[in-house]
Amino acid sequence: MTDHIIPLAPSFRYVNQFASSTWAPTPSHDRCATASTAMLAEIAYPGRWIPEELEHDLYQQMAGPDVASDTNGIPPKPLLDWFAKVNIGVIDLSSRLSNLDDLRAEMEAMNKQGLPQLVEILDESKMKNARTGAPLYSWPSSGLVHYIVRVGYSDDSGYGLYFDPAAPGFQQPIPVSWADSLVPAGIYFACAIMPARTPPVGPPPAGFSYQTGVWPKPAPVFDAAKAESTVAAAIQALDAASGALANLKNDLDALKTEV
Repeated sequence: MTDHIIPLAPSFRYVNQFASSTWAPTPSHDRCATASTAMLAEIAYPGRWIPEELEHDLYQQMAGPDVASDTNGIPPKPLLDWFAKVNIGVIDLSSRLSNLDDLRAEMEAMNKQGLPQLVEILDESKMKNARTGAPLYSWPSSGLVHYIVRVGYSDDSGYGLYFDPAAPGFQQPIPVSWADSLVPAGIYFACAIMPARTPPVGPPPAGFSYQTGVWPKPAPVFDAAKAESTVAAAIQALDAASGALANLKNDLDALKTEV
């Protein structure tokens, strides 16, 4: 059994949506969208933001006062708009939601190439730890919408690896079964985020699939031995051509003498 997880910067840290901070001493309990977005921002631009401050600022921008009495959720569009505003590349996976097997395969292929995903589910009560079977939440959660961050998968056990901002009591990332948790929970929205690269790399062209291609395209590899062989063959061919021309000149000279 092998778990595959995307590369994470040493500075990366999990964001607990319930935790108080300097910026939000008594925060809203409904910050899963901005907590997840803050973690994805860490992956896209390590060190650019303080995750807890960003979580708070985004909640105030998109939902309302970051206080315990505020229970507003955030739909995907404001999150996508913010990603675009700060130049975080996004690959919208909405077109794959009608075929969950294809969506899962694409997510795995993306994870293998270092891309995380933001996933919005419709019923968080279905979410369980794939190894232990334990529910991820201790409160009545039937029908509650929730955001999580996917960062990897198991190649033989049927689960993905997710940072869940509402499940700080579990070791992160949490193994969550695709068939037993994600599918019953209902996936409403999913997108991938372009990770940190040097130089920066934007999303691939429309229609590209990580299942069948690599992005960015690998740089051509210079094969010195092949180049030397090609040059040697070219020199040999030139030498042969030079010899043929010399013979032709001799034949022409002989003809001129005879005439």
